[in-house]
Amino acid sequence: MSKTKQILHVLGYLALSGVVGAYFYFAGSLVRERSQERCQEVVVVVKDSLENPLIQAHEIANFLENNPLKMLGENFAEINMHVLEKEVESFASVRQCHAVRTINGTLRLEIVQHMPLFRVETHRGSFFVSREQFIIPMVNPYRLPVMVVSGDVPFDYPAAYRGTVAPADTWLQQMSRMISYITDHVFWKEKVQSVSVANSRDILIIPEEKHPILKIGSLEQFEYKMDKLLEFYRVLVPHLGMEKYIAVDARFGNQLVCTRKEI
Repeated sequence: MSKTKQILHVLGYLALSGVVGAYFYFAGSLVRERSQERCQEVVVVVKDSLENPLIQAHEIANFLENNPLKMLGENFAEINMHVLEKEVESFASVRQCHAVRTINGTLRLEIVQHMPLFRVETHRGSFFVSREQFIIPMVNPYRLPVMVVSGDVPFDYPAAYRGTVAPADTWLQQMSRMISYITDHVFWKEKVQSVSVANSRDILIIPEEKHPILKIGSLEQFEYKMDKLLEFYRVLVPHLGMEKYIAVDARFGNQLVCTRKEI
C-alpha cells in the first residue's frame, strides 16, 4: 500500500472516531440535560392486578399521601428508596415493591401482591391466607372470591394481624395444605364450596350441592380421607345417586360411612 493510501486510511479512521466520539459526547450531554434530579411524578403500577384485583393503584397512592415520607419535589438523593419500598410492602396485600427512578424524573413503584388461597372467618375478623401461608386482614372479599373456612376456627393472632403463620400453629398450616390440595385437584376444586369447622378436630367439607356433608374429622391424613370420599362420587353416586344421603363420613380407618335420609 502506498504512503498516500496509508495517510488517507489514517485520516478516515480519525474522522470516524471523531464522529463516534462526538455522538457519545452529545448523547451523554442530552441525557444529563434531560435527567431530573428532583421527583416530578410518582407512578404506581400493580403488575399482577389482572389476576389479583385486591388492591388498586389509587389505593396505594392514597396510602402514600398519608405517609410521612416526602417524594414529590424532593431530590432523589434524599429519598430513601429502601425505606419507601418497605413502607409500601406494609400495606394491605402488597408482597413486594420495587422503586425505580426514571430519566424524566418519575418515581415508578412496581407492585406485586400476595395471592390469597382462602379466606378464614374467625372470632377476631376475616383474613386471607396465601399459598405461602402469609396472613393479611381481609381487604375486599368481592374482588377475588376464594374458598371460605368458617366456624369454630382456632385463631390466636391479633385482630389486625399481618404476617406469616406462626411455626407453632400446626392447625392452620395443615388447613393451608388441605386447601392447596383441594384447589389443585381436578375433581375437588370444582366440587368443594367451603369448609366448616365444628371444632379443631371436626372438619366438614361442604360441596356445591350443600349435601351430603363430607366429614373428615381432624386434618390428619386429609389426603387419604379425601381419596376415600372421592370413591363415594366415583362408585356410589352413579348407581344410587346422592340425594338419598345426608352425610358421608371418612373418619373411620379404611371405612366410608354413609348416612341416609330418614324416610
